[in-house]
Amino acid sequence: MASSTINREPWLARFFSCSPASLIFSRRYQHLPNEPQLPCRERQPPTRRTSMSTPNSICVGIELEFLVALQQPDSGVVDGESRWTCPSSEKASQGLVTGDFQAFEAPCIHKVCESIASNGVAVSCNLMPPLTPNPERVPGTTVLPLTKGSGIRVWNKEAAASKSGIVSRSDYWFVVPERHITLDCVSKSGKTPSDKYDWFGTELNSPILTHPQEFSQGLPTLRKCLTAVQDKMVVALNSGCGLHLHVNDAGSMDLPTAKRITSLVWLLEDALLYPLCHPFRSASPYSARVSVESTIAMGDGEPVVHGEGAAHIAALVTIVEKLKDRKKVDKALVGAMKRLWAEPNLASLGRALRKFDEGPVHTTTRCALVVSKYDTIEFRYPESMFDVDFISGWADLVRHLYAVAMRSQTEFIQILCRVYELVTRDQVPGWPAMMEAVEFKTDLNRWQRRLDQYSGLLSNLDKQGILPQVGS
Repeated sequence: MASSTINREPWLARFFSCSPASLIFSRRYQHLPNEPQLPCRERQPPTRRTSMSTPNSICVGIELEFLVALQQPDSGVVDGESRWTCPSSEKASQGLVTGDFQAFEAPCIHKVCESIASNGVAVSCNLMPPLTPNPERVPGTTVLPLTKGSGIRVWNKEAAASKSGIVSRSDYWFVVPERHITLDCVSKSGKTPSDKYDWFGTELNSPILTHPQEFSQGLPTLRKCLTAVQDKMVVALNSGCGLHLHVNDAGSMDLPTAKRITSLVWLLEDALLYPLCHPFRSASPYSARVSVESTIAMGDGEPVVHGEGAAHIAALVTIVEKLKDRKKVDKALVGAMKRLWAEPNLASLGRALRKFDEGPVHTTTRCALVVSKYDTIEFRYPESMFDVDFISGWADLVRHLYAVAMRSQTEFIQILCRVYELVTRDQVPGWPAMMEAVEFKTDLNRWQRRLDQYSGLLSNLDKQGILPQVGS
C-alpha cells in the first residue's frame, strides 16, 4: 500500500504502525467507516506486496469420479447412441441391488483404460479377471509386479513418466471402481443421470504431476484422458461425484507446512473455496467444512503452543483483539488454532481434521480438507467435472496456496492476517478480492464461465444428463 493511501485512510495508518499488525495489509483495500481508533507504539513503513511464483517442486495428484453407463437387461441399444455401454444381464443387474458389482468391474474399468490408452497415455488398473475364457490375456496390456501387492495391468507402459525401474501405481494414470457412487445410483432417488441405463461408479487417478508444462499448458494429459473417455463411452456425473486434488512439495510434506495451509484454508473456506464450487458442495457429506465440522473445530481446551505456532497464535490474538468490535470476530478461533498447532505429527493432525462424528471406521463422509496417508494435503471442495479449464484453475490455486504456506514465517503471517481482516468485515469481499489477498494471479473469466452455469445448466448436479460426445 502506498503511503498516500495510508494517509487518506487514518484507521489503516494506525493499524499499519502497530506490531504485529503491521503485517496485515500491503495493498489498497476499501476504507471502512466507523472503525475503532487503534493505539500504536511505533511507526513502521508499510510492506509492499510483490508477486510470487509457484515453485516447480510443488506437485499435484488428481482424483476424478464419474459414472459409466450399464445396459439394462434386454433393453438393446439406445437410439442415437453409438458409444460403448457395458453389457449386462438379469443376474448382473440384480447384483447392483445386493451390492455385488463384480460383473461390471472388469469390463468398465478395462474399457476406461483402453479408451485413455487410445490417446497414447500410460494407464493402469488393479488386476481383476476379465469375463473371457482366458483371464490372463487382455489385448494391449502388460502385467507388472508391485513391491507390495499382486501387480497392476498397464496399457502403454513405455509412455510412463517414471523410468526408475521400480513399479508404482503413481507412475500411471490409474482407474478404480468407486463403490459409494454406484450405491447412490441404486439406493437414492434422483441420483441417476438417465433412466435409460444403470450406472457404475469409477474414479480416474492421475500420476504425480510434476512437469511444469502440465500446469502451464492447462493439464494437457488430463484433457487427453477425459476427451477419450467422453468420446468413446457413455458417461455421466451426479452430485455424489467429487474432484479431489492432492498437493505437496517434491513428494513430501512437513508438519509446519501442513499446519500453515490448514490455518489459511480455515479462513478461506467460505470466502474463496466454496464460492468456486457448486453450491451443493458446501452441504455435501463428502466435503464438510473443516472449520465447522472437524474434530478440532468441535473440540475444546486451549493447549499451550510452542515454537513457530506460538508466533502464529500471538499474531492471531493481536488481530482478534484489535477487531473485537466486529460482529464476525469469533474468539473461539484462537482455541481452535491452538489445538491445531499443538498436534504433534501429521497422523494426529489428519485425525483431528476428520469429521467430529465420523467414528472409527474410515468412510467417504469427511471434511473437505484432509491430511492424507500419502503425506499430501487433499482438497475435496469441488464437484467432479470434465471441464479441464476449470480443473486446471483449481490445480493452480491449490499449488499456490501450498506455496504461500512455504513462505517465510513473517510473510505467511502477513497474508493470514490480511485474510482474517477481510473475512471479518460485515460485507466480505468476493472471491476475486480473496484471490488478490493471497496474491493469486489468474484469469477470472476462466472461473466465471463455469460459475455462471450454476444458475442455469448446472443448477442441479443430478440433472446434468449424459455427457455429450466430444465435438457434438
